[in-house]
Amino acid sequence: MTDGDARKEISRLVQWIAESVRDTGAKGVVLGISGGIDSAVCAALAKKALGEHVLGLILPCHSSPEDLSDARMVCGHLDLLCEEIDLGPVLDRLTETLGSNHPRLVGNLKARLRMTVLYHKAAELGFLVMGTSNRSEWEIGYFTKYGDGAADIQPLIHLLKKDVQKLARVLKLPRRLITKPPSAGLWAGQTDEGDLGFTYKQLDSYLSGREAGVPQNVRKRIQELRAQTAHKRRPPLRFIDEEREAVPGKTPPPSSASPADKSVEALTVISKAITSDQYLEDILRLIVMVTAEVMNSSVCSLWLLDEQERVLRLRATQAINPEYVRDRVLKVGEGVVGKVVVDNKPHIALNVLEDPDFKEKELARHLGLVSMLSIPMRVKDRVIGVINCYTSRPHRFTELEMNVLTAVANQAAVAIENTELMVKTKIIQEELEKRKIIEKAKDILISRLNLTGEEAYRWLQKKSMDTRKSMREVAEAVLLTLES
Repeated sequence: MTDGDARKEISRLVQWIAESVRDTGAKGVVLGISGGIDSAVCAALAKKALGEHVLGLILPCHSSPEDLSDARMVCGHLDLLCEEIDLGPVLDRLTETLGSNHPRLVGNLKARLRMTVLYHKAAELGFLVMGTSNRSEWEIGYFTKYGDGAADIQPLIHLLKKDVQKLARVLKLPRRLITKPPSAGLWAGQTDEGDLGFTYKQLDSYLSGREAGVPQNVRKRIQELRAQTAHKRRPPLRFIDEEREAVPGKTPPPSSASPADKSVEALTVISKAITSDQYLEDILRLIVMVTAEVMNSSVCSLWLLDEQERVLRLRATQAINPEYVRDRVLKVGEGVVGKVVVDNKPHIALNVLEDPDFKEKELARHLGLVSMLSIPMRVKDRVIGVINCYTSRPHRFTELEMNVLTAVANQAAVAIENTELMVKTKIIQEELEKRKIIEKAKDILISRLNLTGEEAYRWLQKKSMDTRKSMREVAEAVLLTLES
């Protein structure tokens, strides 16, 4: 993540936090300030989004003086409204009542006690609880190991630890927080990396699909942790309806929304995104998340066609598995996705492992993918991409499901076409604006310095090269200095 990417991400998260609070009717957010980087970044984002409607809770519980000092430093640095509540006496009473003082049990109790206080204070103020977990922790279940991981909003849940560190630098948080060993402060000398047995750098490399550079024993440990905590990330399976084999011993739960209602809601959300000023990546991510939910899919993926290179690129998926989200490219005509583009019609596979057109059988076997529905994304009669839905058990897609995904695919195509058109328009506008400013600066130089048009342009060009600034910046400086 570059500094520019980080600034864009900060802008998006600030907007998202503000909208989340507004949409729920809450008055603000409350979050725990631990003296670590994750809570500091969350506090900085919340402060930008909500101003004074943020409460930071410092909850020492036999904490180290260092962590307590850093937590106070964060609140002071951000000019954050904060409250300090010593939970040590409460923890002592609880451990005495429960009759156990094993460090890990006490650490677990400490984390959940802090979460209880956060929710109590949030309910008192009409605030939301902001979680501070990042994707690196979420992937291995670390944030639920010590603390229940509950929160109303989780702004960092999609970011790796290294991304959070980049945001911290761009937000100009104290350097000490960025270089400090991550710790939940659950017992004396406890650090996350010491507890896990590997570093966040190794974990981030693995999750980014660069596991080749991670030692074999570390890869094995990460895989074990992910396997042990997979149930915490797995969405609930849909109960099979009357048209399919019933699940033994299960009674379908009551549902307040029919499949048709859900599809209308999904299309409404996507239509709203089309008319928003969100970045294309955000819109694509929203589309696959909404689609996966309404289709009850274990994996939903969206591929876009590069017409010049005649290849399809995976652009969005709600799947977290690093093997699935790494950069993937298919040629037009290759695999199911490439075939759907050529044929311009849907493709259904009851079992992808038995489908001759499906090329990634080893990946499907590893991820537990079984049935697949693939739909072309069309703008009029032109295919611009493909959207796929997979299930983790044999599933015969109904006509309603096909219609829903077709509607979603068409809406997505419009969203993509509109967004790309807006980007092109914006680029053209910026170019025209730049030319206007340069031309205006040239006119002033011609008038003030008695230069020809060509000489004035070369003067601007040389200043641009000498100062290593853009022509527009030099022209703006000329206007600011000489225009009067």
